[in-house]
Amino acid sequence: MRKFLIMSLALTLLSMPAFAFEYKLGYDFGNPFDENNNWSPINYPGGVGSLPSPGLLSEGGEKFDLEGLHFAMTGNTVHIALVNSFGTSAYSTSWRQTYNLGDIFFGINGSSTSYAIDVFTGQLYAVNTYSGIYNLRGSYYSNTAIRNAVGAYDVTSGTVLGTVNREYSMWQGLETNPMQGSGDTWVLEFSFDRSLLDLDGAQTINFHNTLGCGNDVMNKSFAVVPEPTSMMLLGLGMLGLGALRKRL
Repeated sequence: MRKFLIMSLALTLLSMPAFAFEYKLGYDFGNPFDENNNWSPINYPGGVGSLPSPGLLSEGGEKFDLEGLHFAMTGNTVHIALVNSFGTSAYSTSWRQTYNLGDIFFGINGSSTSYAIDVFTGQLYAVNTYSGIYNLRGSYYSNTAIRNAVGAYDVTSGTVLGTVNREYSMWQGLETNPMQGSGDTWVLEFSFDRSLLDLDGAQTINFHNTLGCGNDVMNKSFAVVPEPTSMMLLGLGMLGLGALRKRL
């Protein structure tokens, strides 16, 4: 029996991954991948992961892959994690061009461009105007349909609401299913006080992100869950109304 338990433990340890991702800003999103890994909501020529997009020539699509985005609110803190294969910029050896990660845009109840986080400065903006991707070598700027579908890329004017906390971590070989390439993964974490946003009446929060070549795009929505204290107050209010109706 003892020998069987030892063998079972050994097999369990061998089956466990040799790495474990650790979030740095206090919220554990668990597995950092989701349905956007190796996938994009835009119909590129040749298909995602195929030439010529999202990887041109012989580079493959992995180095230009937006892989996931996660959102949560705990108490008064907003947590966001963006997962990709390149960090804040991707370099194309074929085009000899660097493509920067775009600002992380988001909004509520249908909008996705009311706010934005500049991933290079960490500043949170209330957005007034923004641009799409620029006319860079190897980008999809000249393809009007894709350029329009890719949408917002860079905040061009707005009001700075504050600076967010941010941590960027690269994990070698974390992804086990890369399209083509190393499978290294970046997790970009952000957190800030929810009082910086106007979330009155928010039912959904909607995110949008792309990179300078337009080779991938992230669109994702989440339900805004009321804080536990708000739910408690709502519950007490409903109980009060019920009691009042009985008395009447």
